[in-house]
Amino acid sequence: MSPVLYRLHDLISESDGNSLRSLLSSFTCSAEPAAEDFLKNIAIRHERNAVSRTYVFLEQNRSDKYVIKGFFTLAVKCLAVNECHSIPGDVLEKMNVDHGVAQAYLLGQLAKADGTEKWFGKEMIEHAFDFFSKGNDMFGCIVVRLDCKDNLLGYYESCGFALTGKNSNGTLNQMVAII
Repeated sequence: MSPVLYRLHDLISESDGNSLRSLLSSFTCSAEPAAEDFLKNIAIRHERNAVSRTYVFLEQNRSDKYVIKGFFTLAVKCLAVNECHSIPGDVLEKMNVDHGVAQAYLLGQLAKADGTEKWFGKEMIEHAFDFFSKGNDMFGCIVVRLDCKDNLLGYYESCGFALTGKNSNGTLNQMVAII
């Protein structure tokens, strides 16, 4: 059985708090401990406060219990663009930078559970881009941004993202893609 995509908002509405927290606390992602912590401790608060929207892929196991295969979080967050950014010219041209700021969607979190198939991360990105495309149709924004660690640069480049530079404190790489 393949995983089914659920909006965290709907899971909050349809379940009691204890069973949802139990489900979220069962998620393990040793490759991205910060993302695991986000899902377990922050995602519900962000959902309720309309900071971001989290989408969870659930799959039923053999004992008819649901397990989380992966999740991603979407938000809106502007991107400051300045002369120290090394954005490829063709991408920069499409970004519609105004006074050093580009409107952008944020792929804030993306993580798959330990043991989930390698290709599943790209499938989650495709689903996220489906949502971004709908937003583009409604609001006109075409830039998607994300922040990632050095070891994920090649992966996100293979998914169509271009490096723009480091974040303000120099700890993460900022990347953009055009819808």
